[in-house]
Amino acid sequence: MRRLPAILALAVAVIVRMAFHAAFVPAFEGPDEPYHLARVLAFASQPFGKAFAGAPLEPALAAAVRAEPCAESLHRVFGCPSFGKEPARFNVLASSPPMPVGASASFSNTEDNQPPLFYALAGILWRLWPGSHQPLSALLFLRLLSVACVAAAMLGPLRALARDRPAGLAAAVLLMLATPGASEALARASNDAAVFLWAALLVAALERRANDVVAIDRRAGSAITLVLLAAGPMLKLTALPVAAFAVAALLGQRRSRLALAGAAATLAVFPVQALRGWRWGGTLEFNSAAAALGASARDLVVGIARSAYTLIKTTFWLGEWTFFRAPRPLVVAFFLLLAAFLLLARRRGDPRHRAAHAAGALVAAGGFGAFAVANRLYYGDWGGVGGWYLWTWLPWLALAASDLATIPRRAGAWLLAALAAFVLVSNAMWFAVAWPLYGVHAGV
Repeated sequence: MRRLPAILALAVAVIVRMAFHAAFVPAFEGPDEPYHLARVLAFASQPFGKAFAGAPLEPALAAAVRAEPCAESLHRVFGCPSFGKEPARFNVLASSPPMPVGASASFSNTEDNQPPLFYALAGILWRLWPGSHQPLSALLFLRLLSVACVAAAMLGPLRALARDRPAGLAAAVLLMLATPGASEALARASNDAAVFLWAALLVAALERRANDVVAIDRRAGSAITLVLLAAGPMLKLTALPVAAFAVAALLGQRRSRLALAGAAATLAVFPVQALRGWRWGGTLEFNSAAAALGASARDLVVGIARSAYTLIKTTFWLGEWTFFRAPRPLVVAFFLLLAAFLLLARRRGDPRHRAAHAAGALVAAGGFGAFAVANRLYYGDWGGVGGWYLWTWLPWLALAASDLATIPRRAGAWLLAALAAFVLVSNAMWFAVAWPLYGVHAGV
C-alpha cells in the first residue's frame, strides 16, 4: 500500500511535465501540428461532408503559422521567421495576430489522409468550447486535450491494470512517459494521444473480459470490445497492431465469433475511407513515388536498419520539428539501458497471450517496413519514421512485457534507478538545448 502514493505522485508528475511542455513549446513546433489542427478546425467550422472529404488550411490558420517563429520545414512552406530572431517559447499562450487584409493563400492539408474520428470529436469539442476561437487558442486546446487523454489513460485503465502486476512495471512505464520524447509525441496537437488512450482502454477491456464470469458482464464486455476495435483504426491506422493483438487474444480465449466480428470492425476503416476514393485509407494514394528504393538488396537492408535505428533513437528525444539532436553520449546511454533491460529479462514460465502478442508484433513490423519504404519512395530518404509512433503502443507493449517476461527484483531495482537517472539527465539536457533555441540570442 505504501507504493501506491508514490506511483500516483509519479503519474501526477508526468501530467505536470506534459502540461508544461504543451505551454512551453512554440506554436506549431510539434511535428505536423498545423495540419492536424487544420483538420480539427475543418470539422469545427465546416459541414461534415466537406471536412470528411478533406479541406485546405483556413487562411486565418495559415496567417497564424506565418506570423510565428518556426522550424526550417515550416519556413520553406509558409515563410514564417526562423527561430532565433524573436522569442518563441510560451508563445502559444498569446493571442493570434490579426490576419492581414487580403491574405487568402490556400495550403493543402497533408493530414487529410488520416481517418476522421479524432478530428470530428475534437472539432465538436472545440465548437462547444467557450471564449475566443483564435488559431493559437485552438492549438493550445488541442495540446491540452492530448495531455488529458494521457492523464485519463494513466488514472483509469492503466491504473486498473497495474493493480495485478508488479509495482516496478508501473514505475517503469511512468518513468518512460517522463522522457522528453513522450511529451513531444503525446503533448502535441495530433491524434496520437487519442490512440494511446484507446490502446489503454482496449487492453483493459480484454483483461476484464478474461476475468469476468457473469454472463451479462461478458455480453456488455463484448459490445465494448467491438466498439473499441472499430474506433481504434478510425482514430489512426497505427492502432492496427494493437487491434491485431486483441483479435488474436479473443481467438486464444476461444471466442471465435467475437474475434471474427472484431476483425470486421477493425477493418471497417478501409470501406469508410473508400468513400473518399482511397482504397488504402489514403496512406498511399495521397502521395506519389519520387525516388527509387535503391540499387541492390543491400541498400534496402541498410535503409530499413537506418529507419529502425531512427525510430528507436527518437523515441526518447525527437527534437520537435526542428529536430535538434540529442547529445551522442545520451544516445549511447539510452541504447545501453535498453540492452540492459533485454539482457536481464527472463522468460516467464507461464507466458500469457504469447501468440496474440506475436500477431500484434507481426502487424507492427509489417507496418513499420511499409512506412519506411514509403518514406523512401515519397520523400527520397530513409530514417524518416519518428519515434512518436511507438508511444501510442505503450499500453500494449507494457502488457506484453508483463505477460511474457520478468526481471529479478534486485536487478529490477537497479534498472529503475538507472532509468530514473536517465530521465532526469535527458530532461535537463533537452531543456538546456531547447531554452536558448526558442529564445533569442540577445538573452531573452
